[in-house]
Amino acid sequence: MKIYGLLFSCLVSFGLLTAFLVSESAAHPAQAQQLAFEHVLMSSDHFLALVLMGVMIALCMICRKRIIAILGNSSLLGFLIYHLVNHSFSHSVLFGLEFLMVGGFVSLVAWRAAYFAIQSSFRLTKHFNSVVFKAVELIDGVKKFPIARAHCDIPCKIYDPHIATVSALSVVRLIDIMEEIQSTGDSSSGDFQNTITRCIQRKEEESEKLKQEVRIIWGDYFKEPQFEKHPEIHDLVHEIMTLASATKQTVNREKGLRLLESVNKFAEIFWSTKNIETEKKIAPYPPSLEIIRPKL
Repeated sequence: MKIYGLLFSCLVSFGLLTAFLVSESAAHPAQAQQLAFEHVLMSSDHFLALVLMGVMIALCMICRKRIIAILGNSSLLGFLIYHLVNHSFSHSVLFGLEFLMVGGFVSLVAWRAAYFAIQSSFRLTKHFNSVVFKAVELIDGVKKFPIARAHCDIPCKIYDPHIATVSALSVVRLIDIMEEIQSTGDSSSGDFQNTITRCIQRKEEESEKLKQEVRIIWGDYFKEPQFEKHPEIHDLVHEIMTLASATKQTVNREKGLRLLESVNKFAEIFWSTKNIETEKKIAPYPPSLEIIRPKL
């Protein structure tokens, strides 16, 4: 956007200057016995106007906007046609046609030269930036710069495996409730069916929530430095996904406990990447199992 703004400003400036020179060149008569090409090349008013018109068209083409390119070319064509008619009446039709051809050639050369110069400057700028980046990389190889990395979407840097841990505890607790009801309740009663159905639904939701939380941390937070330090994280995440699916499919407390154990390992690795110490504590609510939490 800054480049387009600069080009547009230059375009307006050249347009105003060209308009001024056009008025000057229109009032500049050809000398007696002077050829049209001499009149174009030797007259500073005509020559500068044609060169600036060529530069203006080059700027129009750089903008890559069709309407601007059409306006620029139309301006040059109108300028040339105006002088064709003007010099045809003041001298001869042949003089006017010669002015048209020579003037068009001058503008074309100025257009191509300006276009090449502008494009080359853009390429040189990119090349210069590349050289600067390479130089910084070489310096960084000798003297390491501190690296800042962004790990998150929105809100920034807010990641915590606590939700996954609570979900793993919930899965075990729901399995316990279902086993208690089956051992003491009447399977034919409506209350029994209602409670079992609700437990199944909640177990599905907690297992899926756990998988989602682990996927987000593993996919968004963990980057190459964490993977290099903890290469086992990929297998651990896959294990969590598999166990979470298994707790959906069955009412198996052993798999629920293994799921909690895997999530605890995941939480321990996560907090270690932030250089935060962790501790194992018994959760103060059923099923009263050990969980990993940071020492805050």
